[in-house]
Amino acid sequence: MRRMTVSACVDAAAAVVWAHLSRLDQIHVWTDLIHDSRTSGACSMGVGAERSCEFGRSRSNHEHVIAWDEGRSFAHESTDAPMMRLSRSAWSVTPMGERAQVRSEAEMEFKGGLLGRILGWLLVPVLARLLPNPLTKFKFWAESGRPYEGKASPLPVPVAFCL
Repeated sequence: MRRMTVSACVDAAAAVVWAHLSRLDQIHVWTDLIHDSRTSGACSMGVGAERSCEFGRSRSNHEHVIAWDEGRSFAHESTDAPMMRLSRSAWSVTPMGERAQVRSEAEMEFKGGLLGRILGWLLVPVLARLLPNPLTKFKFWAESGRPYEGKASPLPVPVAFCL
């Protein structure tokens, strides 16, 4: 499994950050790679919630929430993400006075056996350098109360840790 972690210090109260992060159907608002997202099934939050994400060009995945600590964290996993056998992500919000630390920890197991593992070892560091921090637009949204229109690249890269 390959792991990636991103975090950002957000100049908003933890409750505000959680209110945005826990809206599972809104990830497309703040992530450039996801074109559309929606929840399905009986619940839209909590363990058992399901989310579908469209990446474009007929690429999509379905995520299942496997852990939920209201106001603090949740985790989801997918077995149909492009090129992945399994992907898991854990999201957390930590109060830091009047600000909040938001963190994402992702684990990815690539398809293709040994070749897939090699691809993962090569691809993940390259993607981490080439793609903008996925929390850049999230920080803007949580702080301003409105989604950022456009790509994340013009926005300043968020500071990873609240000091």
